[in-house]
Amino acid sequence: MDLTQGNLNTLYTGLQEKLNTGLAQADTSYLKWCSETTSATKIEEYPVMMLTGSMREWVGDRVINNVNAKQMTIINRDFEHTEQIDRNAIEDDKYGVYGVVFQEMGIQAGNLWMELANEALCTPGKWADGNDFYGSREFGKATIDNSMGAAELTLENYAAARARMMGFLGADGKALRLVPDTLMIGPELEGKARTILEAELIHDGNGTVSNIHKGECEVVLNLGLTGEYAKYWFLMDTKHAVKPFVVQKRKVGPLVRQDREECECVFNDNRNLYGLHYRGASAAVMPHLVIGSFPAAS
Repeated sequence: MDLTQGNLNTLYTGLQEKLNTGLAQADTSYLKWCSETTSATKIEEYPVMMLTGSMREWVGDRVINNVNAKQMTIINRDFEHTEQIDRNAIEDDKYGVYGVVFQEMGIQAGNLWMELANEALCTPGKWADGNDFYGSREFGKATIDNSMGAAELTLENYAAARARMMGFLGADGKALRLVPDTLMIGPELEGKARTILEAELIHDGNGTVSNIHKGECEVVLNLGLTGEYAKYWFLMDTKHAVKPFVVQKRKVGPLVRQDREECECVFNDNRNLYGLHYRGASAAVMPHLVIGSFPAAS
């Protein structure tokens, strides 16, 4: 292929198509348990939203629920991925393999949002009230604790976490009526989770009995829960207008090219560069909609 700008434009279009194919293959399962927002600036501030309770009888003045009492600040971060193509390979028509490279580039770029979601899930740090996101806190008249500590995933611990979430109260001291619908685990715990929630029969220590927990929650396999997070498990209520976590997108691409003769990489190194620049962030925002447990990896 002659290195004319027209031919390089055609090559770029083909690489963009492969990139888009990869983007379509990315893991978007985070959308079940994360709210996705579009950011317009470097730093976004959100009012801390809580489930503020049920309707009340109107006697006297209205009771105002102040969702702006605390603010959460989420700062966008920068991410890049850059690939190079030797111009001799283009000239010698040996660039076909790069289609696979750029398809994989698209997959990894799309997976960034799942990776950020998992950061918020596993290492959320402090919440807006200055306390650890996973732990005990007060909401008006109520106290909730959304951490099971280092409890292993067992039928008994799952049932205890479910009962705890269903007992959470709102700031007015009334039941929030939460019903967990998602048990999230990594590959190591998939068998245990499916036994707890999908088996017809279980052993209760005295014999085989019907599994009363069958179908209570969907088992969600999170491929990011490996390594040090392999034994972590999370119980969530994902049915509300807001989710336990948020993924914030500031910039997505596009594929930027440096393939002209005057580009430094071409002049000095005889190579074209193609790069992506993404910006975004994630955060844990709704502690009463998730309970986590954090056993150490084996």
